[in-house]
Amino acid sequence: MNKSIFIRFILGCLITFAHAQQYTINIPVYDYPQEELKNHPRQLNTFQVSKQVMKSYFYQPMSLNIYGLYNGELASVNNLGFLSFSRTTQYPDFTLIITQEIQPVLLHTNTINHWLLSKPAETALYVIKQHKDPETKLVYWKTQSVNIPLDRQVPIHAITILAKPDDVYVPLGITPTTKLPNIVLPALYVRRSLDPLKQALFVLNIKQFFAPAHTISKFDKLTYATLIAS
Repeated sequence: MNKSIFIRFILGCLITFAHAQQYTINIPVYDYPQEELKNHPRQLNTFQVSKQVMKSYFYQPMSLNIYGLYNGELASVNNLGFLSFSRTTQYPDFTLIITQEIQPVLLHTNTINHWLLSKPAETALYVIKQHKDPETKLVYWKTQSVNIPLDRQVPIHAITILAKPDDVYVPLGITPTTKLPNIVLPALYVRRSLDPLKQALFVLNIKQFFAPAHTISKFDKLTYATLIAS
């Protein structure tokens, strides 16, 4: 884990523990390096300003326009540059899906049975597993590209990034990490070809499925029940 990711991760952990004692899964999200360098802000001569220079000067990170889904949570990249979710599994193995749209298969009104990939031909799927080298004791992630399932069904514990696969670079191979309760997965890199408006509109269409839930306690003489309500 490089120094900048580690510092951002520590800050994120401090904020998380200040609000709630729960473990998290975190994905660092950056702008694609070459494009970030090309659009780096520069000093301007206000009397000789081209449109291209103005565009570069007012450069806005594309990484802040990324949305993700995981285990019933909808999240966007936070101010620290992380896409963060509550950790609900003890196993450090994950499925990562990059796709622009998914469609719900409903069990009841506003109750989802599972999600389907709307455009399997425009979807990329990866598995990310944590390993430990038996000789060096080095802990690392291994990221591999895999085939799309024939039934198009999104695995229940998959992390879904809402974007075209061409707009998000996912490094394959090995990424060193540290074994901690708050997981930091390998970083993603976003290209400027991403259409943030289209993704924001799609999120608005599915937002009702991710409304906060609260519990209701029901008592009678012989029983006690806890109900989940939206």
